[in-house]
Amino acid sequence: MSENDEIKKNSNQVNAKNRSSTAVLTFLDRLTDGAGEALLARIKKKSANIDEISREIASSAPMERLRKLALTGTDQQDNVQMTAADYDYVGLPAEAMSHDFRSGFDSFLRERLGKRAGGFKAIFDALDQHDIPLIIETGCLRVARNWEGDGQSTFQFDWYARERKGRVLTIDINPQSVDSARRACSSVTSTILNDSVATLDALGTVGMPPASLLYLDSFDLDINNPMPSAIHHAMELMAARRLLGPGSIVCIDDFDVPPLGPGGKGLIVDEFFNTIRAEVLYSGYQKVWRIQI
Repeated sequence: MSENDEIKKNSNQVNAKNRSSTAVLTFLDRLTDGAGEALLARIKKKSANIDEISREIASSAPMERLRKLALTGTDQQDNVQMTAADYDYVGLPAEAMSHDFRSGFDSFLRERLGKRAGGFKAIFDALDQHDIPLIIETGCLRVARNWEGDGQSTFQFDWYARERKGRVLTIDINPQSVDSARRACSSVTSTILNDSVATLDALGTVGMPPASLLYLDSFDLDINNPMPSAIHHAMELMAARRLLGPGSIVCIDDFDVPPLGPGGKGLIVDEFFNTIRAEVLYSGYQKVWRIQI
């Protein structure tokens, strides 16, 4: 091989390597909203925890956008529309889209929420004290437009978080429920299809900041046998122990449910919070606490 051929060969190898590096960075940028170079630097470290990094990527907003694109078959032109919240899907008029969350809550949501209106107002009043809120929910929006029955909590949290530059993680073991929440919400909300207890425990190991709100509403309450649901929600709280800090808000749905009276899904959690003197922000069909220590 001549010297010129050798130079050409080396040049081609360098160019191929550069193209490969560029492609990798472009791919990582898609997964991280432009932070591909920083992610690559983390991966190259000898001390890199690849499992931890993978979990972070899997629950990120950019990954949720890519998942929506894959599921709907839309192309990049439709990306903005496709990743927006679907107000019509949850039964809200088009004019609701032009409202900020607070005016939208008063004009469109409060009347639809019925027995949950007071609880959600208390939640959002308390969340206003948190900058860039992180909201973690178990049991996501499953039946669209069922405001009185379910509260459409995931859509509410998505709307609120969009305005506050926050983030929502919602966990459900039912794929149909996850698909419903994914359709209703914007890319601010990341859906996780998995057991809530296992997922909360795993999230606590990846160094996430304390949740601004932990909303527990996964295991349906059986009026004739409430204990299984109460035990499950106590397990969720234990699994989320590393995700909570001073000022974190915790809410349990279906708390004071006739004819049971106070307890419901939160029977065990309520006893625990009474013991540690958590601040009660609201008690009714939902119960809302703020952790002080």
